[in-house]
Amino acid sequence: MNTTMRLRFPRLSMAALVVAVACLSSCGGGGVGSGGTGRSEGLAAGTVNGFGSIIVDSVVYDDRNARVVAETAPGLDDLAEVKFGHRVAVEYTTQGVADVVHVDATVAGPVASVAAGQITVLGQTIVVSVGATFGPVTQFGGGYSMASDVRVGDPVEVHGIVTLQGNSYVIDSTRIDKLAAAPAFLRATGIVTAASTASSTFSLGQLTVDAANASFVPAGSSPAAGRSVTILAPASSLSIAAGGGLRVHAAQVRVRELEQSALDAYLSGLVARLDTTAKTFDLDGHAVSYAAATLVPASATLSNGLYVQVRGTVAIDGSLRAASVAVRNTGSDNEAELRGNVSAFTSVNAPFTVRGVNVDARGATISGCPAPGLTNGRYVEVHGATSSTGVLARSIDCEGESSGSTIEREGVASAVDVGARAFTLTPDGRPAIRVSWSDSTFFGDGLTPATLAGTKVQVEGSIVSGDLLAAKIKRED
Repeated sequence: MNTTMRLRFPRLSMAALVVAVACLSSCGGGGVGSGGTGRSEGLAAGTVNGFGSIIVDSVVYDDRNARVVAETAPGLDDLAEVKFGHRVAVEYTTQGVADVVHVDATVAGPVASVAAGQITVLGQTIVVSVGATFGPVTQFGGGYSMASDVRVGDPVEVHGIVTLQGNSYVIDSTRIDKLAAAPAFLRATGIVTAASTASSTFSLGQLTVDAANASFVPAGSSPAAGRSVTILAPASSLSIAAGGGLRVHAAQVRVRELEQSALDAYLSGLVARLDTTAKTFDLDGHAVSYAAATLVPASATLSNGLYVQVRGTVAIDGSLRAASVAVRNTGSDNEAELRGNVSAFTSVNAPFTVRGVNVDARGATISGCPAPGLTNGRYVEVHGATSSTGVLARSIDCEGESSGSTIEREGVASAVDVGARAFTLTPDGRPAIRVSWSDSTFFGDGLTPATLAGTKVQVEGSIVSGDLLAAKIKRED
């Protein structure tokens, strides 16, 4: 079971919460993409625990040509950035090569309360994990560095795993980010606990969802009790429900179903409703049969609350027939892996970053580094464990940037040619390099092609035909 930090902060009154959201709900946003997930031959849904390409529960997917998106409004996918601890759904047509990476936030909205190792957002109870033996440790971002930074009324985006705790569903968080502003569309994922066709409403925890005017994905699906759903609702629709709790008018209800495909599906989460006689359990709202599965390690014993990754095939009824069930143990496994360039380095006794993830190297074995050792720009491979501040490194190996590696460069952008989708990047201590971008390149921190010139930026991508083809371009930290 996960251990949790005990926190106590004041609770925002329900009326004040609704007013706070109304005041922030005018912040919308444009986007690109047509929305919808489409259909691919394979699916891997899990927690990001590393970058080389993208690593999801220790399975590596080449994402150099992948489109990374997040659903920000009904039918609209915006380009997005994958972060450590995110829950994602990877679609692929070739094993190990990502076509599309969906950043799949569990909840987005205002914090209603923070107390006793958990927070509540949109009626969902969210558990903060700080020293888990099993399962991911909660990561923090967007200005948060630890659980005690979270404040009532903050707009947040939460990634996590829906699971049973006692008789109630909770979200075991893998990452919590403070947002700059409330989203135009609130988001909540959970298991339907009650539904009324007469009133077109259903319940997710303490949230009542009015779906009378909602679109359903897939079309014709139904949010019946026991089904896993994700709702999008205009922030302005949030109100106090009769008898307490919160109420929203959903614009979209996505019923989360697994689809049959020719390739294996991967799904991770916390074991719930384990039936050792029938050899079944629930995983993040999906039924799993493990009668024919191999347990990894072979000595493992399944129990409720274990964090596992299941590989298997989807049956006609939507359940997952497991070929293997791997128990993920952050206490003993190398649960974090990073390949990339060192940044923000001052000494081995201070944190630095690799692929945007904080690395604590004080207890690490460091090898293969030419003089002067670890330094900014050095390409490294990091293995270690997760903590709430990033990665506790156990080993760091210095190695050269191989062909096809995802690399990072920092410097000043100049000679921007918007038509050619290219500019010159002049890094400190390195030769200038031509950077190009594509329709799949993510521009962060408010950057646009029109505002690149003269800006100090950080570019992440790979070398293609002599250019650094950017996967993302952000302002230099």
